[in-house]
Amino acid sequence: MAPKDSFLTLSIRNLPMGTTAQDVCDHINRSYSNAQPTVGPIVKEPNRPRLYTTVTIRQDDSDKCKSLRNGLNAKPFIPRHPTTNVKETEIKVNDEFLGVTTVAEHDNPQFDLYFIHGLGGHASKSWSTDKGFPYMWPKDFLPDDVKERPLDPNNPDGPKLAGRFSVIGYRADWRKTWSATTSIEKNAENLLSAIKTDRPEGCARPMYFACHSLGGLIACQALIHALRSDANESERFQEPYQNVFYHNDQFLVKGMFFFGTPFDGSNLANHASTIIRFLKGNQVLIENLKEKSSDLTNIVAKFNQIRSDEKTGISIMICYEKQPMYGYKFVTTPGSAMSSFRVQTLGIEGDHRTMIKFPDNHDESYRTISDLMIRIIQSTLSGSSSISSPSTGSFPWSPFTPSLPTRTQTNRSTNSPPPYPGGPAASYQNITIHGQSSDSRSLLVGLGSSASSSPSHPSGHQGPSIPTKTKANTGDPWRNNPFAPVKMEDLMQQTTLDGRNQLAVAREDNHELALLSQFDTVFLLDDTGSMSESDMPNPSSPSTGHPSDSPPSRWDELVQSLRYIVEIVCRYDRDGVDVHFFCNDSKDELGITDGQRILDLLTNEVGPDEEGGGTFIGQQIWVILSTYLERFEEYKKHLSDRGRGGNNNRQRQQQQPRPDKPKKLNLIVITDGAADDKESVEDVIVQAAKRLDALHASSDQVGIQFLQIGKDVNAARWLRLLDDSLKERYGIRDIVDTRPWDSPNEINKSFRDRLAQILLGGILRSKDGEATTDRFSPDLN
Repeated sequence: MAPKDSFLTLSIRNLPMGTTAQDVCDHINRSYSNAQPTVGPIVKEPNRPRLYTTVTIRQDDSDKCKSLRNGLNAKPFIPRHPTTNVKETEIKVNDEFLGVTTVAEHDNPQFDLYFIHGLGGHASKSWSTDKGFPYMWPKDFLPDDVKERPLDPNNPDGPKLAGRFSVIGYRADWRKTWSATTSIEKNAENLLSAIKTDRPEGCARPMYFACHSLGGLIACQALIHALRSDANESERFQEPYQNVFYHNDQFLVKGMFFFGTPFDGSNLANHASTIIRFLKGNQVLIENLKEKSSDLTNIVAKFNQIRSDEKTGISIMICYEKQPMYGYKFVTTPGSAMSSFRVQTLGIEGDHRTMIKFPDNHDESYRTISDLMIRIIQSTLSGSSSISSPSTGSFPWSPFTPSLPTRTQTNRSTNSPPPYPGGPAASYQNITIHGQSSDSRSLLVGLGSSASSSPSHPSGHQGPSIPTKTKANTGDPWRNNPFAPVKMEDLMQQTTLDGRNQLAVAREDNHELALLSQFDTVFLLDDTGSMSESDMPNPSSPSTGHPSDSPPSRWDELVQSLRYIVEIVCRYDRDGVDVHFFCNDSKDELGITDGQRILDLLTNEVGPDEEGGGTFIGQQIWVILSTYLERFEEYKKHLSDRGRGGNNNRQRQQQQPRPDKPKKLNLIVITDGAADDKESVEDVIVQAAKRLDALHASSDQVGIQFLQIGKDVNAARWLRLLDDSLKERYGIRDIVDTRPWDSPNEINKSFRDRLAQILLGGILRSKDGEATTDRFSPDLN
């Protein structure tokens, strides 16, 4: 594969007064001619005569970016036209972005807008796009949109809005042992210290906070700490910071914008606590974020008092993700985002991580969010009430009852947003801002009715069109319609070589495959960059000898393999098949009942990751398995409790809803390479097997089938070890089978047997024991 560009955004500090963006660009180019720097705005340090900026560099890979970063740090620098008498200074270069970094600033700013990232996040990367150039909307889009809007919407010809846009970074890696005791309260104290340092003494600019996930809880806790007046509270913390939020008795925090903040806790934190303990990571933060955590309950109650108080009224906007992360779970449900604030919430296309990443300023989600933020800022700065809708009485508020997606419904419609920049990402219509009371400082975000519409592909979008479904003929239906599933009747009712009755053969094969009806089938598909490669040589034209059409890639081979599988699994898994991806987890889809939908997803919406990168699948497998095992454990616990004696216990059991009996799980992982996190994958499988043993589950309760695409010998070796060695090494049940995929020349009895091995090998020990092809046969020691 051709090398992919890698980008790294740096903070460059200790620049002399008079430094320009061109000075910084020239300095970097003199040292590294291939750095291709993009220099951001030059900003003055708040409390000393020095400047700083952000720079994005581009290299062939991440290691070269880091090497360039290290080479620039502490390098002597002098601007072309310094405004003070300086000789040389050593610039400070890093990519951590801890504390406050102002990324854009207008002349004579009227407000400060601070962006606070979440757990495991980063002050720059969290708000930036992942693929291609890292566009960061607080720096690259929002400042330009803000300065085009009037301060007072009733006076469009009056002064324009002007702001100062900053990100705040803190150590939020829950996997690090050095942060294992850091709590929300400690991070809130650090946040207050960073803001106090950033704002000159006596600064009267109003403040706004845009917070993602945990960042919202930290910001709320910071307000609670700074404003608390409890007699039994220590004054050591309160006094130094109370003035940060006040000027001449005027409260300066005017608005807060929450993105995916789990005010009522996160289901994912419940799952994460076990693995965090294993990694000796930040168990404190994870415990803080669990559902129904007492810490969160206190934060919500106290913050609600602050924002509702007449002296400290704060306008709030609350957004939640519309797509699950890692398949089954939403990090923040609409109910957790709304909590007890009694406001309508706004759904954003994307999962918990991608909901704050926008590819350009034309993205529909960005346009909606930025417009609401600007309108709230206009209203609270100008005191205008014209932005509000007529009255809250005309807006029927009703409590929201959150529900996770069930297996009987597909999470996204078949018209999922296309995977190209600028494509329709959401549908928001008739959005209004409603006043909570006559005080225009308290605004609620409400959604009007929204007509659903299917996204249309722009004429310039390149991608295969999906033919209508046609019945497959005999032979290889791939040659007839490359994007349609092979039908069951074509797979199972071919005349066999031994001449046996056709119907009898179909019944025999169908009886075996009918076992799939007892299982939930889940696909985990490899969409890493290596899937765009081919294992076949370039074919040559017979007449010229020059290369003709490109050979099929591994991704093409994956799609072809699924053509023979999806119709079978969708027929037997009546409540729907789940599809997950290694990289593009925003396209995970649940409860698919039509095999054509799976192929449409793979040929029209998802492809190999353009950035390449490694194959990391431990976490995806862990979430799928742990989510299922928790449901199974809950069911087993219910059976155990019901069997215990005592009338009182039986009465309690009758009052509690009985959990549904989970079907068994058949996880099929299709990949071309060995995982880069092999130990993590093995640990996840071993722990799952041990949990099944502890529950005395049936031998086929959970099965994992690894299907290899391509001819990577190292992948074959590792997959064979998973299949053959885990049982003996750890004394656990065998829940893994591995198979290679070989495209059939014709559909015959031999191929049908291989299909049965693929679909049943992980759950039926007799299929696991059957011989594989020669690709898995060499000595792999």
